Parts: sequence; C-alpha cells; structure tokens
Amino acid sequence: MTPERPVFMHGFGGRTQKSEGVHDELYVKAAMLEANKTLLILTIDALGSDRSFVVGIKDALQEKFGLGHDEVLINFSHTHHSVFLTGLDAGLRRGAYSMAQEGWTDSETQLDYSEDEAFFRFMRDTILQMTAYCRDHLEEGELAIGRGKSDFAVSRRKPDGDGVIWAPYYEGEIDKELLVVTLTDRSGMVKGILYNYGCHTTAMGPDNMLLSNDFAGQTSCVLEESYPGATALFLQGCGGELKPLRSAAGSRFKSLSIAEMIDSGTELANDVKAILKQGELTPVRCNFKTALADPLLYTEQTEAAFYEPMTNHPDYNAFYWNSAKRTMRAIEDGTIKDRLPHCICIWHLDDDTRLVAMEGEVSTEYSLLIKKLFGSSRTTLTLGYTNGVYSYVPTRKMIREGGYEAECNFFFHLRGPFVPEIEDIIVGQIVLTDMKLSNTM
Repeated sequence: MTPERPVFMHGFGGRTQKSEGVHDELYVKAAMLEANKTLLILTIDALGSDRSFVVGIKDALQEKFGLGHDEVLINFSHTHHSVFLTGLDAGLRRGAYSMAQEGWTDSETQLDYSEDEAFFRFMRDTILQMTAYCRDHLEEGELAIGRGKSDFAVSRRKPDGDGVIWAPYYEGEIDKELLVVTLTDRSGMVKGILYNYGCHTTAMGPDNMLLSNDFAGQTSCVLEESYPGATALFLQGCGGELKPLRSAAGSRFKSLSIAEMIDSGTELANDVKAILKQGELTPVRCNFKTALADPLLYTEQTEAAFYEPMTNHPDYNAFYWNSAKRTMRAIEDGTIKDRLPHCICIWHLDDDTRLVAMEGEVSTEYSLLIKKLFGSSRTTLTLGYTNGVYSYVPTRKMIREGGYEAECNFFFHLRGPFVPEIEDIIVGQIVLTDMKLSNTM
C-alpha cells in the first residue's frame, strides 16, 4: 500500500513538506479465522483513519462477503511515517488533513481530497481481493496464544507537581504484557504470527522524511525471516502515552536514527520469538462471539477565547496555530463537536480468551484497568487504534493531571477536553457488552 508518489505524512505537526522516499514498504495485511462464524482482522500501516474510511471498507466487505461490522477489526499501526486515511463519505470525515497537501492550513476549503479518495478506492479494492484470497485458501489448523512481558515501551507522562511533563517516566506503571497469537496448519507449520503490544510507532522523529512502518515494520520483517512462510501482523495495543524505551535519553526523548530504529524493532522481535520458543502456547477452543458498542464521549464546553493565545504563540508551530484558529471559528459558527462516538468491539474467541478493541489513541491505563477487571486467569488482548483513530482517549486520572494527551482535542475539531466521566462510560459499556456475550449461547 506504499504510495507511489510523495505524500504529506501525518503524525508530526512540525513537518512542512512531503515525503522524500521509502525506507520500508507499507502493508495492509489480513488474517481470516473461521469456526462457528468468520472473523477478519486487517492491519494497516498508517497513522489511522476516520470513520469515512472504516465504514466504507466495512460496508464493502459486508456487501461482498456478508461480514458484519462486528466481525471485522481494522487495526492501525499508528506509524507517524505514513498517511491518515479517509473515505468517500465527507460527512464522516475528520478533515484538516489531506495526503496531497503541501502544508498545514486552517481552512477546510483549501484541502483537495481527490487523491485521498483515489487511495481509498485502491485500498478498498485491495482489501476485497485479499479477503477473497483468504476465503478461497482457508486451511484447517490451530489458533494458540502465548503470554509474556516486554520492557520495550516507557511512559512519556512524567509527574510534575499536580500535573505532568513530556519526559520519560521510567517508574510509570504501564501494560508490559506482550501477547502472541499463532496460526498453524495441520502439519504444525506456523502460517501467521499476530503480536499485540501497546507503543507509539515513533522510534524515529519528524526529521525522518522516508515512508516507514517504524519499529513495527522491522519487527514483522525479522519474524517473517525467522519463520519462513509465516506472515507477521502487528496488533497495536493501548499505547496512547507510550514511546519506545530506546528513544528515552535521560530526562528527554530523542529521535532514533534508521539504524537505531532497526535495532529497536529487532529487540521487540526477539521478545516475540522468546515467547514462541518457550512453546507454552495455549490452544484456543474456537467458539466465536462478537459485539459492538458505540457510546458517546462528551467534552467540556470550552469558550473560543481560550484558544486565542494559541493562534500565534511563539512556542507552537503552524499545526497548533491553525488548529486553534479552526476551533475558534467552529465554536463561533456552531459547527464544533462537543461529543464523539467511540467504537468498542469485543470478541470472545473462547470462554477464556477475549479481545477488547477500542477506537482512538487509548491510554495504557485502560489496558491495565480492563485486564484487572477480567482477571489474570483469562487472556485478554487489548487493542487501541482500531476501527478508526479520531483522538486521544484519556482516563479520569489523565484528564485531572492535564498534559498533551488530555489537552489536544482542539486538533480534532473537538470543543474542549473530555469530561472525566468518559472513563465510566467506556468501562461501563465494555462490561455490559461483555456480559451480553457471556450470556449468549
């Protein structure tokens, strides 16, 4: 899915020009699971997408293959060295960015989405072809899961008085669980490796102008070389405030070189391989149940005047200035959003294995909370960046502390920070949806 021409990569607001080449190819990958029902997992090497893209892809899959929206997961690696995807439905578009743009703007009228829409058609058609191939080449085999730990990530929210600063927080509690799902054929040959871990794919920084899937691309490459014939898929977890530990340098973060990024990705691959070599994988007794929830998350009613100082603040860049100007205008003309739907998808793979996938840049604190809620005796995979990436999804604690992840909603056409009660809404919806699945025969 690597764009054939230079594009304006999304993820770092400090960028001012288009990409200058390709370091490693970008991929969309698919894994189809069939038991009592059919499930499809898609992983895409992109920053994310809006609902225009996700709904467009899922509608096409439903029309051609009969797959329900709850039976398809679209997980984004969140690499900051790729594009943000949109579809054909302008009403579901997040806006404020086009892969064809030359720089950041404060006006939607200055953006032309024709290149984005052409890329959506290419992605849609490619995914349909891949899904047909999966359907036509299904093999009998075994699904198994292994659990381990990895010190690959570190929090970037260091406590500072009553708030936080952007700096490595080595003592911070994060979800270090690394889960590895294997797909093996009847001969025992590994055909698929799905590894789930939460961490921003930002080993490299804004100075990198080459398209790349960052460390996740290298990790998958090493795994595929180590297991010939297998396809490796990175399932991005809840890593909203996490960065690669190797990018931490004392009290600050640094941008890794390409060589350092490769070493970083290889390190995570070695952690995955260690779990596989231990051989302590638990077979999944496949009996699939799926459900979706789509609650609304509400923001504070911030006034337009709050953003005025940001429109020309010398410490900010054009991305910040334009976001503030756009937000002020939207508040004044009544088009601003003060609530946001939040897609939650839960899969029960068997009675002891569940997957909880959430839209947006979800905090590691949600992952810890969810796994504690369901208990360690059962296996729970937690995914963020799934079925769309609109904004950060902070916890009540993070909203109280402030900091980047809690205060940047104005980037995304949202009126203000989320209200603290969004944590109750999200956790409550997860519990209710999981209970319904548990009570389904």
